[in-house]
Amino acid sequence: MAFELVISFVGADALERRATKSRLIDFLESAGRSDYVEGVLDGVENVLTESEALTGLADDSRFEDLPVALFDNEKVSLERLAAAIFAEFGGEVRAVIDYVTDESWQLCWMPEFDEFRTSRFFVVPIGSPRPTPDGLTRIEINAVGGAFGTGQHATTRAIMRELESRWDVWKPGSVLDVGTGTGIFLIAAGHLGARTLAGTEISDELVTTAIENLEIAGFRGDILCQDRPGFAQVFDLFIANILVPVLHDLLPDLARLLASRGHLILAGFITKERVPLMEAAKQVGLVVTGISDDSGWECVVLEKA
Repeated sequence: MAFELVISFVGADALERRATKSRLIDFLESAGRSDYVEGVLDGVENVLTESEALTGLADDSRFEDLPVALFDNEKVSLERLAAAIFAEFGGEVRAVIDYVTDESWQLCWMPEFDEFRTSRFFVVPIGSPRPTPDGLTRIEINAVGGAFGTGQHATTRAIMRELESRWDVWKPGSVLDVGTGTGIFLIAAGHLGARTLAGTEISDELVTTAIENLEIAGFRGDILCQDRPGFAQVFDLFIANILVPVLHDLLPDLARLLASRGHLILAGFITKERVPLMEAAKQVGLVVTGISDDSGWECVVLEKA
């Protein structure tokens, strides 16, 4: 069982809240807790503005004062940290400790995971003694550094199902995974036959985690630290399991780098967020060919017209 400490900012205006958030982050760093997650959406109604829905470009400033979260297996350690934060910041912040929720889960990894079975793969922590069931290919994952993608979240499961069920029809030679996390989708693509594996992540530590996991599986991938994909080549298949404001922002880039008749698997959003996202996809020449749902989280498959 894991717990989360969600710290929100209650200043009268956005500038005040952002300033408090900056001070809080400095406080956490000095306290040795650099494992915080920014942009947690707990309690925040994530509705796109009309301009964002039409242009597909997210206004990043709207998210600069969103809450910060920290995670721990022991509630008492978070209670001590919350007390220290209140002593320093008083009424400038609100801190709530709870079980890990789906919203926070989309932005973090569960430190302990047991196993994850699909129709073709058996995913376990690195070094797990569990034997691989007959007929399945083993994938061992090291999720250090906050890398998302162990199969415990609904979005990961949904993408793996789409990847496996459609692979033999698509037969993509090249795959790019935006926000690759542990690299689990690239590893699966490598086992399924992809010749070119590439990915992006937002920190050098996450890039290192993905590269090491690919190497453990016997594959090499071009994993870059980038906020948006800047590759020179086009790809047959894109995978993106990230939050919906980022998806809106990246859609034009994804469409540009997608090969003709190529495919895109998107996840990381809930049902109410799908319609404006699909409208934005249509504007950049992408056509919906499939929609699935797992525990309220949606996964959409698109094709480049």
